[in-house]
Amino acid sequence: MPYRQTVENIMVPVHDFPVVEEDDVVAEAVRVMRQFFHQRDGTWYGFQAALVLDRREHLVGVLTLRGLLRAFQLQAIQDHLLKSDATGLFFLRKFNDNLEIVVRDIMRPINLITVSVGSSVFEALRKMVKYKINLLPVMDGSRLAGMVRTIDVFWVIGELLD
Repeated sequence: MPYRQTVENIMVPVHDFPVVEEDDVVAEAVRVMRQFFHQRDGTWYGFQAALVLDRREHLVGVLTLRGLLRAFQLQAIQDHLLKSDATGLFFLRKFNDNLEIVVRDIMRPINLITVSVGSSVFEALRKMVKYKINLLPVMDGSRLAGMVRTIDVFWVIGELLD
């Protein structure tokens, strides 16, 4: 029955998710995420986020499409400043030494908002609503097992209403 489901039953396994490193430049993150998109019958399908790992391969954040759009906005500001008054770059902190935006600067850090593999779908729903997030890490002890998306929770709730 749907109301007894755990997040383990509906999560996307971590190995099925796009993964980028926190030191990657935005162009590399876009390349990785595009590999997970496909088009069918005129509609695009894919993940709207990627997992961000540090050098030790620990999960440190989530990079969303919204974060990438922010990066493009920052890039446009940089380009404008370089073409007009380069002294304005002094006020932009979001660039590395090569004036490239890196994933660490635009990702959403994981702030210990997680659920365990045995948590109920309703516990995941409660956390997603409370913290206003669309993607929730699922932990198996200290190991990341997968991610629950709002669409995954939505389908279970829909089954309850049938």
